[in-house]
Amino acid sequence: MEKMTLMVPVLVKVKVTDKYKQALSADIQQAIHQLDMQMQHLEFQARRVVAELEKKNPQGIPAARQQIEQERSRRLEAREKLVDKLKEVARLNPGEEVVQGQLQCLVELKVGDNFQEIVSREIILEDGMVVEIRSTGGNVSGG
Repeated sequence: MEKMTLMVPVLVKVKVTDKYKQALSADIQQAIHQLDMQMQHLEFQARRVVAELEKKNPQGIPAARQQIEQERSRRLEAREKLVDKLKEVARLNPGEEVVQGQLQCLVELKVGDNFQEIVSREIILEDGMVVEIRSTGGNVSGG
């Protein structure tokens, strides 16, 4: 066998620009806003459920309040994480590379290929455009 096709992970990194920071900040702020809306809805439902239980099943109120409090805590924790992430985005420096994710890629491996170069590649994006494809062991293709 002279060659084979492999599925290898490819790291996707983004070069930080002002445009990237603005877009990421806007996405995070939207997620925070959504959580705030969910928490308002949860408060409204909590009042309704407690009022209903007072009439029909007063013994169920403590359990319902506990469940509502757990849900509120879960959402508050998620909100705090998003606020922290927003602060991290503000600290990013232009030109810095941040990991955006990982893809799977099919590559052809032939006898004589440098294995590390083949299986350890990265894609670098800048404002949505591929600006570089490189091996962590050396430059594969520059842009």
